[in-house]
Amino acid sequence: MLKDLEPAYISLYISFNQVEKLAKQLIAKEIGRVVPVKVEGDDDKDALRIRVEIDDSSLSDDEAIYLSSRGYSLEQPYRNAHFVLEALTEGVPYEILPMLGHDDEEFGTYFLVEIPYHWYITRDLE
Repeated sequence: MLKDLEPAYISLYISFNQVEKLAKQLIAKEIGRVVPVKVEGDDDKDALRIRVEIDDSSLSDDEAIYLSSRGYSLEQPYRNAHFVLEALTEGVPYEILPMLGHDDEEFGTYFLVEIPYHWYITRDLE
């Protein structure tokens, strides 16, 4: 019976380490060097919001202005997280599930995102 049901969504684990690594790569691509970032989650009973804070003390004024012109924000870490998650999910619509998890062995701190199953199966996943 279970095999007869059609999946609607698929849940994916995303670790804070993955978000941090990709955030550093994306920012380095823009300004030509790696800057420190901090990934955190605001977990409440109804929603989870992920933040990517860029260490502005390591940026010159020109670098900060350039990052801002590219959509990143020193004052809006939720916006930064959205850019990173959008890159990580390759632009597929996603929803962050309202819980943080922690696994000492494999993921560290992580969260789950749901994406529509039809997007998952149509992507060329490598």
